[in-house]
Amino acid sequence: MGKKWYEALDADDVAFLQQLAAADFKLSRLSAQNGSSYFVLKKKVSKLKQALGQEEKEDTDFKEYLELLVAEKILPSSIAQVLYQKYLEGVRKK
Repeated sequence: MGKKWYEALDADDVAFLQQLAAADFKLSRLSAQNGSSYFVLKKKVSKLKQALGQEEKEDTDFKEYLELLVAEKILPSSIAQVLYQKYLEGVRKK
């Protein structure tokens, strides 16, 4: 029998899932509760999906750079979200 999905998770992943469940699986609510930015939490969800083999690496370099700036508290999350949306709009127009 194959490896169970939960065996791919470490203790930090499990703790994050518990926090997410307590926030009704809403990243905005979890962000308000623990003070983490939305982008940082979204990155954690993406990491979990990758660990579980449910998501391919799709992040663009620009998105990863914005996430880094938010994580390092160089750029506010709200501005990063607007910049990324504008970036996506520009990509779709091409």
